[in-house]
Amino acid sequence: MAVKKSTKKIAKRSATKKTYPKPKITVDELTAIVADLAKNHAKTEAIIAKSREETDKALRELSAENRKTAAENRKTAAENRKTAAEVRATSVEVRATSATVRELTQNMGGMNNRLGDVIEFLVVPKIRLAMNIAGEHAFDNLVSDREIKSIVDGEKKAVAQMDVFLYNSTESMAVEIKTNLQTKDVKKHLERLQKLRDHEESVGIIGKKLFGAVVGAIVQPDAKAYALANGLYVVEILEEDDKLDVEKPEMCRTW
Repeated sequence: MAVKKSTKKIAKRSATKKTYPKPKITVDELTAIVADLAKNHAKTEAIIAKSREETDKALRELSAENRKTAAENRKTAAENRKTAAEVRATSVEVRATSATVRELTQNMGGMNNRLGDVIEFLVVPKIRLAMNIAGEHAFDNLVSDREIKSIVDGEKKAVAQMDVFLYNSTESMAVEIKTNLQTKDVKKHLERLQKLRDHEESVGIIGKKLFGAVVGAIVQPDAKAYALANGLYVVEILEEDDKLDVEKPEMCRTW
């Protein structure tokens, strides 16, 4: 009986004994995992370090570029200020030159006018006699600087200006005087002669022949040829001989 009781107690104690779960990984496996984590951490640190180094380098380069750009901007600003100063100085010089040119032009205009007056002074006293001899005319009257006004579109307007106008009872002649006679001057005089005929009543040449002549202290060859071809007298001033050299065209044109 005693033996049975003891067996029972042992069996009871065995039934209540505490048990533990079996580990899922081994120590070696855990060691390998830790080693991988350490290796990955080292790689990550290396990547971070490299990235930081590249970032620092980029920042340094950017700073250097910014300093370079700032220096270039300062240089450009200085050049712009210099250019602006030069432009202002040039503008002042241009204004001064323009004023000088205007003054010179005005003076030249005055000189040209005075020279024209001198030329006319040389021509006017001699032109009537010279034309009468060269063209066998009989002009007995002379008017200088004559302006012709006529009714145009219901209003009285200036239609022509003559340096010298010669006339008698049957003939008349309009004379244009230039310091330097050019072809364009001859063309204008031809137009003038036509205007005089168109306004013959105002001119006082109704029933009269109208001749034309051009005079020059200097006569350009092409102007001379053009004038003669169009039936105009050509007169050159010979200062040395104190006379007028008149060339009559082969065919005198009348308007």
